[in-house]
Parts: sequence; structure tokens; C-alpha cells
Amino acid sequence: MKRLELVGKSDVRAREPVPIGDGLVARARAVAEAMFATDEGPPPPKRLDWLEKELRGFLGHAGSSARFVFGASVYAVTLLGPLVSGRLGGFASLDLEARKHVLERVEKSFLSTPLLGVKAILCILYFEHPDAARFIGANGACLT
Repeated sequence: MKRLELVGKSDVRAREPVPIGDGLVARARAVAEAMFATDEGPPPPKRLDWLEKELRGFLGHAGSSARFVFGASVYAVTLLGPLVSGRLGGFASLDLEARKHVLERVEKSFLSTPLLGVKAILCILYFEHPDAARFIGANGACLT
């Protein structure tokens, strides 16, 4: 365990993150790739790699209930989403345009609530990347 030095507290220890399954991360990455695609195509692979690392850290430090809800939401969207949109096959195996179409259909279905949770977490993490923040015009300053 790593030792953190805080003012006045020398015995605080950093908790190691809980390992997050590769399947969950791969499904979340497929959703993120479709969510953050632009007219020019998908986000850069290195940015998605970065998002994967951040997601593992975030979920690894989240509580077990939060991990369960996020995981169940990702699985619901990626397993049932293609069926809701009339597609067969796994979400990640669909091409980018088909995945974008699936997410659009899911937003108008009974799966909209699980998708909202997935989108919220992925957006929070994705837009922490400096290039993504610059793309939307965020400069870190307060709005005045």
C-alpha cells in the first residue's frame, strides 16, 4: 500500500483499486467510441486507451454498489440495445455507424435510464482529457 503524506496526518494509506474486468471495460469503450465519434470519425485510439485507464481507476475506487450499477447498465445497453434497435449481434461487433444508431434508439427506449448513467460516467472521465477539454472550449477557468 502506498503511503500518503497529508498535513497533520501521516498514517493515511492509499487503497489499491479493485481490479475491473476486461469485458466490462471493452463494452464501455465500444459505447464511448460511438458516443464521442464526430463527423470525422471515432475518437483517437490513444484517447480511448486513456479513458480505459481512467475508467479502471474510477471504478476500482468506487464502492461495490456503484461498480455493480455501472456494470449492469453497460451490460443492459450493450446486450439489449442491439435488440431494441432491430440488430442482431453484439454491440462491440457492430460498425461505428450502427453503434451510433443503436445508442440513438436506446435513448428512446426503456433502456434510457441505464444509458444515462453510462453516459454520465463516460463523459465525466472523457472530458478530463486535455485534448477533449480543448475540443469543447474548456480552459479550466470559472465562467464569468
